[in-house]
Amino acid sequence: MRSEEEHVPQEQETENPFVVLTHLHRDMSRAFSKQIGMSFSRLLVLHELWHTGEISQTELASRLSMEGALLTRFVKQMEAAGLITRRVDPRDNRFTLVSLAPAGQQVLSEMGIHADAFEAGLLEGVSKEDLASMVRTMKQIQDNLSRRLEHDG
Repeated sequence: MRSEEEHVPQEQETENPFVVLTHLHRDMSRAFSKQIGMSFSRLLVLHELWHTGEISQTELASRLSMEGALLTRFVKQMEAAGLITRRVDPRDNRFTLVSLAPAGQQVLSEMGIHADAFEAGLLEGVSKEDLASMVRTMKQIQDNLSRRLEHDG
């Protein structure tokens, strides 16, 4: 626990780019989820299935860094809503395969339309030069992180 002398004032915390990025991600996720009408976690499930096609729930949980029990609950609810399909893996009945249903594909299509308008609103007042600089900086940080993960892994 920090003593009062060690406490970092909120002003200084928000100057840390990683704190700002964390808060930005949290707030953007909440706002976009509210606009779409679906939790960000469920949107991530749909998006991953769109990229991977049919996949085992175990692999999906791993890719999303999500606990298996939580993913199972999401998957069952999303199947009941017609967004995804599930079936037993014919090669190994211990695994359940999940894939995107047509209704899930429709949600992703609509999400793309909303995403463009959402993004435009967020970038209002940001110059093309500032945006390009921000993207270059984030890509450099991502590259640094990837190298670090490769080295540590």
